[in-house]
Amino acid sequence: MAAGGGELTWGQRFVWNILESLAPANHYLNIRFRVHVPGDATTEQVLGALNTLVNRHEALRTRFPTGPDGEPRQHCDEGGGLQVEICKTDPGGVRRAAEQTEERLWRTPFRHDDEWPMRVSVIVAGGRPRQVVFVFSHLAVDAWACSVLRGEFLALLRDEHAEPVVAGWQPRARALFESSEPGRRANDVSLAYWRRVLEAAPQTAFPTVRTAGENPLFPGVGLHSVALAAAAQTLAARHRTGPAAVLLAALATVLSIRTGTQVVPLFLAAANRFSPEDNVSVGSFYQGAPALIRLDPGSLAGTIRNAHQASTRAYLRGQSDPRDVARLIDAVQTRRGVAFDLSSTVNVVPEPGGPALPPVVRTVAELRAMTASTEVSDLDGRDEEKLKLYVHVKALRSRAVLELFGDSRLLAAADARKLLTGLELVLIEMLEAGDLDVDRVAGMVGIAPLPRPPGSVLVDNCWVDVPAVNELLAGLPQVSAAQVVVETTEGGRAELVAYVVAAPSTTPEQLHTAVLSRLDGHLTMAPHRYVLGRTLPEV
Repeated sequence: MAAGGGELTWGQRFVWNILESLAPANHYLNIRFRVHVPGDATTEQVLGALNTLVNRHEALRTRFPTGPDGEPRQHCDEGGGLQVEICKTDPGGVRRAAEQTEERLWRTPFRHDDEWPMRVSVIVAGGRPRQVVFVFSHLAVDAWACSVLRGEFLALLRDEHAEPVVAGWQPRARALFESSEPGRRANDVSLAYWRRVLEAAPQTAFPTVRTAGENPLFPGVGLHSVALAAAAQTLAARHRTGPAAVLLAALATVLSIRTGTQVVPLFLAAANRFSPEDNVSVGSFYQGAPALIRLDPGSLAGTIRNAHQASTRAYLRGQSDPRDVARLIDAVQTRRGVAFDLSSTVNVVPEPGGPALPPVVRTVAELRAMTASTEVSDLDGRDEEKLKLYVHVKALRSRAVLELFGDSRLLAAADARKLLTGLELVLIEMLEAGDLDVDRVAGMVGIAPLPRPPGSVLVDNCWVDVPAVNELLAGLPQVSAAQVVVETTEGGRAELVAYVVAAPSTTPEQLHTAVLSRLDGHLTMAPHRYVLGRTLPEV
């Protein structure tokens, strides 16, 4: 296609919404990596390869201006014109120069309306290029696309005429497909999945009392472990699943211990790369879908099977129009009387490459020896965050690389360290014991459950603080008195019933709308029925 504009793709819109919610400190979504340049490559070859990439992939020269209505659009510019930094240093200072340059470029948010979503710096020492620093806006690429670009860049250094075997999607063409009949059918299938999950989902993954927070409020912890990766792969081979499902099951089990729940709702990031064209595309296909991980209290093996099934369905249905998803969430929230808190996210970064090799099955003794090299580190925390929990699995092949950021009111930094190191302990112990129950896992990890407020009950799969709902309802300006109780229907289902003394013109529909607007996605829920009267009954 020639230069021009178009609608956003679903993936671009998904990322746009996140960037808007985090602004102005949305540089955390920038993606970065470095490439070590082969010793025989020249600076001219590096610049030529970069120019070819920019001309080949529209995503790298696309801006995202907003119209008078505030709606973003993508606009692809003509090729050429990429500004490339040349950073000269001594041979002994290459690594330091590259790290500092990467950090500087990464920490600056992109101006999406007038800046290309790609920054590049070439680190030169001793008269030749040593490393190339790439920083991208997540609107342009995802982790998978970065792997594609890395491979193409190195291929072009070897042969300036190198071409991909398969041509991938360009973003504007992808947006046109998504608006076509086949694209809408795929969207409808994903929306049907979303509806099934939302109709049964708890409103939050943390239906517990919040404790005093720490400074920073959202600490980060990192883990590097060859033992965890090997244990996950060995268990995956034993249970005929993937290592990501094994890790997800162990994580969900620890979270269930922390929250005292049997179902853990998580939002799973999805790569959405299904076809050969998808696999070689440079763009942002990254989206996500909810998954309900059901715990088998007596068997971690059972939870692994549940996690495999739930995550597979989510990954297959992670591609949808975010605008339609938002409308669906609003409709289900109104019908169920809840505010969904989809802020506990697990992002297992796909690692594209050649055909998957058979896993190397390790003995327990080998795995325990590997734990000697495990590293746990504190990461730069944040004082503000939109998520309650974010687990970023950056690698899970030869080495497990995990980052965890959590709300310290729900998971203190010390508990976050226990959680990450506990994953390694639990999986190795499971290999030795054959299986583990929840009590055994709890004893190994050492994380205590958080309490719930007195008077909390389980209603429609959601833990609800009934006194808090009563207080919320009684605080409405048109309400003079209220009493919320739990009653059982003829079918045996528990529901919230609100007895209300209100202004004469007040209707149940008005009360329901007012309560919905005040829900916090934590331990509250709008009543299922409203009974208006002049006085409160004796309940």
